[in-house]
Formats: sequence, C-alpha cells, structure tokens
Amino acid sequence: MRILASVAADALSFRENALVSLEEGRIRSVETWNNATTAQTGDLDVRRWRLVPGFVDIHVHGGAGRSVMEADEEAIQKISYHLAQHGVTSFLPTTITGPRDRLASVLEVVTDLMRSGDYEGAQILGCHLEGPYINPQKKGAQPEAYILEPDGGDFLRWAGPYLETVRIMTLAPELPGAEQMMSILATAGVIVSIGHTNATYAEVDRAIGFGARHVTHCGNAMRGMASREPGVLGAALARSELVAELIWDNIHVHPAVCKAIIEAKGAHGVILISDGIPGAGMPDGYTFSLGDLPVVVASGAARLPDGTLAGSLLTLDRAFSNAGDYDLRKRACMSSYNALCALGLNHRKGRIAPGYDADLVVLDEEGTVRLTIVGGRIVYDKREN
Repeated sequence: MRILASVAADALSFRENALVSLEEGRIRSVETWNNATTAQTGDLDVRRWRLVPGFVDIHVHGGAGRSVMEADEEAIQKISYHLAQHGVTSFLPTTITGPRDRLASVLEVVTDLMRSGDYEGAQILGCHLEGPYINPQKKGAQPEAYILEPDGGDFLRWAGPYLETVRIMTLAPELPGAEQMMSILATAGVIVSIGHTNATYAEVDRAIGFGARHVTHCGNAMRGMASREPGVLGAALARSELVAELIWDNIHVHPAVCKAIIEAKGAHGVILISDGIPGAGMPDGYTFSLGDLPVVVASGAARLPDGTLAGSLLTLDRAFSNAGDYDLRKRACMSSYNALCALGLNHRKGRIAPGYDADLVVLDEEGTVRLTIVGGRIVYDKREN
C-alpha cells in the first residue's frame, strides 16, 4: 500500500507531497510524489490531506458509553474502536479510584486483550492506574470511599500479577507511604505521575528524587502556583524532569494557560491527553456513573451534581485542532511522540520514517479524521465514496 498526501509531518520531520509506502505493517519508504505520479491499485490517494503519526492517548477512562472500570472485554473493545474514530492508534485504558478487586479485574482484562490482540481499533499498550493512592482534598470526581494511603505491600498483592501491564500510576506524593510506593514503581519501570495532590513544591522535589517523572492533567486537581509556594503547578512548569499531561479542551484549562504550559515546558515537555470518560461521543443529557458518582453530559462538559468536572468529553483529534497555533511537528510531538518516548516505544512508533510501525492518521483541511491506520491496516475510513 502507498499513501499520497499533501504533507507528512511527525515530531522530527516535515515533507510536502509525501509518498509513503507500507509493507507488512511497517513503513517501507518515504519519498516525494509529483504531478506525473499516478495512483496505483490499492493506493490511498489523499493528496489534498495531511498525514501525521497516529495519536497516543495515555489517559482515557472510556467513551461511546463504555467504561474501562466495567472490567469487560467488550467494553474495552468498543472504547478501542471509538478512539480509532478520532485518530488514536495506541492507548492506555485508565482506571479511576475503586475497590482493589475491581482494579485487579481491569488489569486482568487488559492483560488478556493485549496478549490475544482480539480487538479492533487502537492498540492497547498497557494500563494507567489513576488512584487509589490520591489525596482526598484534591479528589476531583474520584470516589472518596475507595481512596487509600499508599502501601507498597498492599499494592503488590492486588496488582503484582499484572505489574508488567501497569505503565503509569497517578498518586499523591505527600501521603504517608508514598515514597516507598514510588520506589517500588520506579524499580518496576512504571511511570510515577503526580496527580490529585496537594503537594508543596518541596514535596514534589522530593518525589522527583524517588522517580516521579509525570504530572497528571496539569492544572487540574492539584495545588496551584503562588509567588512564595510554587506548588505542583509551579513544579510542573519549572522542572524539566517532569512531563506534563494536558487536557486541551478549553474547559479544564484556559487556552492561555495551555499555551503558557507549552511555552514553559517546550513541545517536548507536554503530552496531550483526552481524560475521556464514557460520556465522550454521547449527546447532551446522557447520564452515567463514574465509580459510584452520577455524571451528566451537558453543554459540552461532564459534571457531578455539585458542578465538579468529571473527566472530559475531549477526543485527541479535537485537542490536536485546539493546539492549532503550533505547527504540525510540535503538535505531533505532543499528541504522539512524547507519550511513546515515555513508554520507551519511540524507537518503533510515532515517526513517519522507514522501519516504523505504520500507525498513521489522515486529516482533512478542517482537521477531521478521514483515515486511521494501525499496523498498516485501515481500522477507520471516512473518505467520500
């Protein structure tokens, strides 16, 4: 298969009139077409549209009415296809705080699906555990009844059999027992992400020493920045060791703050996430539960009865468009490459270059996803005719 596109751009390269050849699920070559180039049978002739690496969503709880917390293969399969419709080619199913046995069941289902590959849509790369070791003062829409203080032994009892599946864990580093937990996670190769936290700058500084490298949904559910106490937000902006997740839906974080975060961190220090929940892709009035908490979709947002934002209705194609003041390379960096660097997969994913996995998305002039390709296979097609 060949793809003829107006532009092919990734975090490190930009080519006009791109002719990308695919073979056995990988990119074989990247060349240039001209006016004499004739499309062959089987080619994808999208010369008026743009080609970028498939988006990678490392923080997504659900979509299309289904939740990761169902611990159900069919639910995660549906989420996988929902994400592919929005240009996502890889993702981390993300939990919320819940009973240990339910979290273990999610890990078991995700592990089984990864091993079997028996699903359509975006590829599962592992799991992101958001909680249960978070600060109740900054719980957001996380159910408080299941919040726990960090305990490394307890964690290994319920998550240990699936530790290789856990790629990221969000926790509050100021809690008793957090330092031991961070050491266990870092030693196991799990990304420690600071989130749902009231930590001071000094506590974040200490967490970095114990292996923390990410900040969960920067600007949300964390201590803000003041002139004499930088807090978590200030640490996220100032410390190059930390990569910042960012929900760019223009609801969770003001667009001016989104730009300030990117200007402070650089494009290589930010990862766009959806924080998508079951209400993503569903109409106004749709109601569902987030853990034990009732949520309603209204006016483009999902909220608890008290008005608290309950995750996001964002999809990464919209986040990519919302970041449109940045060029394609910087947006590809934030929507794909940085996440893959964090996961240690940037040597084979996230580039439009020979030898890389053919995980690609075609965007039209308005930024709408027209084609999503995972491992060289078209999993979503919204072209005319």
